Amino acid sequence: MLRLALTFVVLGYLSLTAGGCSKTYSDRDVHWLTIDEARTAMADTGETWLREAKPNAWIDPRDAVFYRVGHIPGALNVQLSDPEAFTRLEGYGVLVVYGESYESPVADALIKGLLKEGNKVVKGLKLGYEGWIAAGGRVEKGEDNAKVTSGGQNDRWQRGLVNDQ
Repeated sequence: MLRLALTFVVLGYLSLTAGGCSKTYSDRDVHWLTIDEARTAMADTGETWLREAKPNAWIDPRDAVFYRVGHIPGALNVQLSDPEAFTRLEGYGVLVVYGESYESPVADALIKGLLKEGNKVVKGLKLGYEGWIAAGGRVEKGEDNAKVTSGGQNDRWQRGLVNDQ
């Protein structure tokens, strides 16, 4: 009888705690790719007879200034501070996120955020933008044309002078 009561207590505790938990992501969930592995992942459309191909995307979470100076060709400039960050990436297949250098903390944070939002295939470029350049990868300069600017002087996400008058 005691064993049965103990079983019910344990099952009750597990059902109460499991229902209120949300999935958290740790460093074990982040998969870093070499440059060759990332290129291969980007080339795979994921198309099968049951599923249509989705475009893959390089994701650059660095500040827009760094993005303008140079980025991987075709990369989208998506930052965690952007209120449209996650909705901009709907409809894409594989997302390869890169930061400035080796296992960038900014890239790591964005990868975990994307995983938490339900994106299934999110990877990181282990050596980052600096590694891409060192390996002889091509780069582009300029703005992210796919980025929607909701700018105005009252936009809280827009950068401006500190003592703007």
